[in-house]
Amino acid sequence: MPVTYNYEYKSTESSSNPQGSSSRTVHTTPSGTTVSSTQQPAGGQASTQTQHYPAGGSQGSEPGRLSREEAERRYLEAMEDEYAKREGGA
Repeated sequence: MPVTYNYEYKSTESSSNPQGSSSRTVHTTPSGTTVSSTQQPAGGQASTQTQHYPAGGSQGSEPGRLSREEAERRYLEAMEDEYAKREGGA
């Protein structure tokens, strides 16, 4: 019998300076990962880009697969970044 599991991971980072501000949110669930990036120049309009990477491996409607090794590498990288933030290193 297969083992089922659920997980959810969400990370948000933002920065601002006199030239403007930016933020990036990564939200991962069993259905896939959504990455939203917002940039706003000082005194200007905000622009947001959102990309969804389905769990099946294709980006939007583009064909392709994410290898298990690449998925693991991305996950470990995200976790390292998260731990570094919590420890004050990023």
